[in-house]
Amino acid sequence: MAHTYFPSGLVVKSPKVDTQRVGTYAVGWDVDVKQFGKNEYLWMVVSGFHTPHIQFGSTSYTMGYMVEGVCPKRCVVVTYNHTAGPVTYRNHVLEAGELLLLTHDEAMDLIVGGRCVTFTIAIEEAFFEASFEAYFGKKFIKSKHRKFRFNPESELTYREFVVGWLDYFTVHNAAEKYAIDYETLETQIMHKLFSFLRLDTSASLCEHRVLKRARELLHHSLEKDFKITDAAEILGVSQRTLEYLFKRHFGVTPKAYVQLLRLHKIHETLKTADPLTTKVSDVALRYAFFHMGHFATEYKKLFGETPTETLKK
Repeated sequence: MAHTYFPSGLVVKSPKVDTQRVGTYAVGWDVDVKQFGKNEYLWMVVSGFHTPHIQFGSTSYTMGYMVEGVCPKRCVVVTYNHTAGPVTYRNHVLEAGELLLLTHDEAMDLIVGGRCVTFTIAIEEAFFEASFEAYFGKKFIKSKHRKFRFNPESELTYREFVVGWLDYFTVHNAAEKYAIDYETLETQIMHKLFSFLRLDTSASLCEHRVLKRARELLHHSLEKDFKITDAAEILGVSQRTLEYLFKRHFGVTPKAYVQLLRLHKIHETLKTADPLTTKVSDVALRYAFFHMGHFATEYKKLFGETPTETLKK
């Protein structure tokens, strides 16, 4: 990539720090952190890493806190506060599953009422907007797309996603050990990030895009031993979500859908094949049917004849 916004490869790992020292580790942030409670002392631990256009961060707080200031310039920041206490941003109490979407042109006013781990993903604005449009099929409008929510049952998986990347760089020192293709890595991160989220106004659009890409993926994988778990991972959704969408829109599971595609391909192949030189088992294996008995049963259910009968016609 021609332009690098963040110091690529930079890893941040702080010791336990107080409010006076935390700013040293908050690269690009201009914030004032205040203790929000009594009888204890607020301590924080900061960790993070940087790619050319993305900054992953995690800050652990030992008690409630208040933050004022601004996020990194020319960035959009997706923030998730993992806490049992209330979270209030600019006098708005966040609901369960609601994330903060911060931009550099507004002053932060955040109050978290208990022990917390705050996860932030700061993304260079132009890169975020381009990625947003590519994924959701519409332009990012600050005044309209302020509310992000987790897709159902995604909260734990989202934390695992963020922590997994943080560990990859801060614990395993990936930037030092490996020659990283940052362009590919950033694309994967953005796709995965957006797969967790839903806009209040675009749930149906997001589902449409997942289904469209899933069908394209399955149609191009008929000759491979391609599992639905593989498809879900590539698409950045859970297997359960993918199964739900297929059942809701098509009335079948993804597994049943791809089996139908494969059976039709085999049927087309056998209809035009030379019965003297073609083995049914070879064609079935080409389309990832490894159990001939099961294959023959499913084939006859669909076409009303055996594969051998189709070949000999």
